[in-house]
Amino acid sequence: MLANISPEQLSAPTPCSQWTVADLIEHVVGGNERVGQWGGRYEQPPPRPDSLVEAHRAAASAAQQAFARPDAMVAVFQLPIGPVPGSVFIGMRTTDLLTHAWDLAAATGQSTDLDPELAIYLLSLTHERVGPDFRGPAKFFGAERDCPADRPPADKLAAFLGRTVT
Repeated sequence: MLANISPEQLSAPTPCSQWTVADLIEHVVGGNERVGQWGGRYEQPPPRPDSLVEAHRAAASAAQQAFARPDAMVAVFQLPIGPVPGSVFIGMRTTDLLTHAWDLAAATGQSTDLDPELAIYLLSLTHERVGPDFRGPAKFFGAERDCPADRPPADKLAAFLGRTVT
């Protein structure tokens, strides 16, 4: 998805009203870098490659390595919201990544029909974990939006998490 974004699109708005495409990419790359920090693997992430695609690949690989450790699912990650076990954090991170991939696709005219199997799983997970306490101004998610029944699962996930699906 990232490889298909042109430099001209970096300043475009996204479904996350406070972020441009560049801001959203920074959030995703930075979030992946912080997985290692919050898991105690390093204090500062390594220097980023100049290319956005390569920076994303490096950060995603570092996050994957952190979650692949034998103890990662029982390890406690020190997040800004408090300590979270790896078994919960991986679901949070995966939901964040797929949702923001949807945001990037929607903002740049790409297909939002992303990994249906993963989207179905994450939709089920978010139905269990995302309640009213997480929705509203200055919170993680907006109000649930309508989504036509015939839309792909990633669209349904996006709508559940407050995105307008057109």
